[in-house]
Amino acid sequence: MINYLLIGFNQSSQAISIFLGGIVLTLFVYVGYSDTNPSFIFEWLISTLGYSFLIITAFLTFMAIISIININNCENRRRKFWFETGLQVSNLISTLALTYTLLGISLGIGELSSSKLDIDTINQTISKLTQQFSMAFMTSVIGLPLSGLLRSILIIIYEHFNVQSLKTSPKLLSK
Repeated sequence: MINYLLIGFNQSSQAISIFLGGIVLTLFVYVGYSDTNPSFIFEWLISTLGYSFLIITAFLTFMAIISIININNCENRRRKFWFETGLQVSNLISTLALTYTLLGISLGIGELSSSKLDIDTINQTISKLTQQFSMAFMTSVIGLPLSGLLRSILIIIYEHFNVQSLKTSPKLLSK
């Protein structure tokens, strides 16, 4: 029992390191490219995407990274389980991104339909509408490539270990 807890803690710490390292490298490249203050980037992410999208996406990304680590570290009979788990989590990220896109569009249309449109309120209505549409499209812009990247990494690593197991197992080669 203690052995499983230690293995789980080790995998979690590896996943946290990879996750946070990815965030730091992404920020480093973006700040170097755009000369933007990192605090501005975090404020923009929170105001545009919202806490719920960021927290759920971070959790699902963390789970996909744990799946990648387990594909790398487990025996052959458990590897398919972690591969399928990682694929499902990656698919959940794209589903979440598309759901938030539709939510943002719906909120924008709802704002437009409930607003009184006249000369005095048109600027305020357009501002609210563009804020909702910004959330809608940025969730897809972030979520879909992230999902595709994680899915690609999972498939490549899984296939790498399948080829390795074929090379090391002469019984499998003769079948």
